[in-house]
Amino acid sequence: MKTNKIHLIYFSATNTTKSLLKSIFEDKSNVEQHNITRGLDAELIFPEDELAVFGVPVYAGRVPSIAAETLQKIKGNGTPAIIVVVYGNRDYDDALLELKNIVASNNFKIIAAGAFVAEHAIFPQVANGRPDAEDKQKISDFAQKAISLLNNCDDLSSLPNISVKGNYPYKEAKSIPLKPRGNRRCNKCGACVKGCPAKAISEERPQKTNKELCISCARCIHICPQKARHFGGLLYKLAGKKFVSAYGKTRREPEVFFA
Repeated sequence: MKTNKIHLIYFSATNTTKSLLKSIFEDKSNVEQHNITRGLDAELIFPEDELAVFGVPVYAGRVPSIAAETLQKIKGNGTPAIIVVVYGNRDYDDALLELKNIVASNNFKIIAAGAFVAEHAIFPQVANGRPDAEDKQKISDFAQKAISLLNNCDDLSSLPNISVKGNYPYKEAKSIPLKPRGNRRCNKCGACVKGCPAKAISEERPQKTNKELCISCARCIHICPQKARHFGGLLYKLAGKKFVSAYGKTRREPEVFFA
C-alpha cells in the first residue's frame, strides 16, 4: 500500500518528541506536521491513503492528560498509523497501550509502535545525550521496517491487531509535585504564558505557577528567552538525587512492536 502523505502528530513540550518523529522521516518530502501541544481548534480527519504518525512523551507512566484529550479530535478512516512514546529512562508503564487504545478507537489501523528513550525533562542528568547514535540507528530501523510492512500490504484489514506492553486498568495518573518557577531574570515577555499547554502561568504574574494546573512539562523552561524559569528548591534536589540514583545508571533500550 502506497501512501500519498505522511502526517506527524505530536505533543512535544520541550521539542524532544517532535525532533524524534522528524528524524524518522527526515528523508521524506511529503510530510506534514501537526503540533498538538497547545491543543487543536478543530477536528482533524485523515483519509485511508495517508499515514499518521503519533508521538507523545510519557508523564508518570501515562499519556499526558491534555494530549489524550486533544487526540480524541483526530480521526481516521481505516488510516494506517504508527505510534511512538518517548520517556526518560525510568519506564513507559502503560503509556504505549493507552496511546494505542486512543488511536485505534479513532479508526486508525496501527501497524507499528515504539517506545524510545530521551533525556529526562525534569532531571536531565538521566538519559543525558539521548537519543544517541545507537538510538538513532534503532529509530531508523524501526521506521524502515514499518514503511516496508505498509508498502507490502495490499489490505490493512488482513493485518492482526498490534499487541504492545502495558496494563489495563492503566496506572493511576498522579500529579508530579515538582513545578517550575520564575526568578528575577523574568521581564514579563509573555512567552511562557502563551506557550504553556496547561494555561498555568498568568500574564500578570508570570514568575508564579498555578500548581493546580501545571503538568510539569518543562515547556516554560524550554521556551523562556531569558532563562528565567527552572525547577528548584529542596524538594527538587532531594527528589533528583533519589531519581538519578534509581534510574540514571541502567541504560534502557528502545522497544518496538509490529502488527
